[in-house]
Amino acid sequence: MKNHKETTLNKKVFYGHLLLTFAIMGVCWGLCIILSTFGITTKSQKWIYAPWFLGGISPAIASYIILKKNKKVSGFRDWMKHIFDFKHNIRSYLLAVALPAIQMILMCSISGYKIGLPLYFLPLMIIAMIFAGGLEEAGWRCITFPELNKKYNFPVSTLITAVIWWLWHLPLFFIPGVSQFQKNFLVFGITVLGLTFILSAVRKLTNSVWLCILCHSIVNSLGNFYHYDMYGSYLASSITTAIIIALSLLLVYVAHDRKSPRH
Repeated sequence: MKNHKETTLNKKVFYGHLLLTFAIMGVCWGLCIILSTFGITTKSQKWIYAPWFLGGISPAIASYIILKKNKKVSGFRDWMKHIFDFKHNIRSYLLAVALPAIQMILMCSISGYKIGLPLYFLPLMIIAMIFAGGLEEAGWRCITFPELNKKYNFPVSTLITAVIWWLWHLPLFFIPGVSQFQKNFLVFGITVLGLTFILSAVRKLTNSVWLCILCHSIVNSLGNFYHYDMYGSYLASSITTAIIIALSLLLVYVAHDRKSPRH
């Protein structure tokens, strides 16, 4: 990845990635929706998971294509090195772990929960969730949020990213056999808003795409161990999101104040 720092939103990269992401998602998940009208779903035909999966990694696919096209990466290996930047200090890793844990504790405390899988499966689940959600960050937190943050402040760029991310999920609510099918899209949006602030804070404070992937994977994994009502509780989602937003803003602005020169 090129090292020079750009200070203005790169429209070719930002809009190119956005259009290509939604195009890939639209074709893949649109196919799943169309086939479901004929009774062809993940329950009857396992191959339907292929377009479902490709739609899910559309932000990552578009990220590589657009960054390569605009000469931001020299090739796939260069792109992988930028996305999977493992070398960070322990505090950065703790941040990526602690914020999802706080979000989970808040949701479970307010809405209640049921115990799911034994915790010793957590490391394997996190690895699996890198491919079932985490890789989205190769687009949203590699391109979408950082590009917006060049033009807007942290809260505004995060809010716009949240709306884009929320709308991108919409087709999943019409695909039989997936976890979002026929669930409450509005409540999900409230939760997405909180998660977007978590992931934007991780990106802003660590400058790492990999730690966003890890954080996203942990969020997706924890729901398999502690089942809470993500799609039905307005109260739990709203309170949790409000606290998470406040915490994310505090962390970002405290870090900014520490870096600001003293007179």
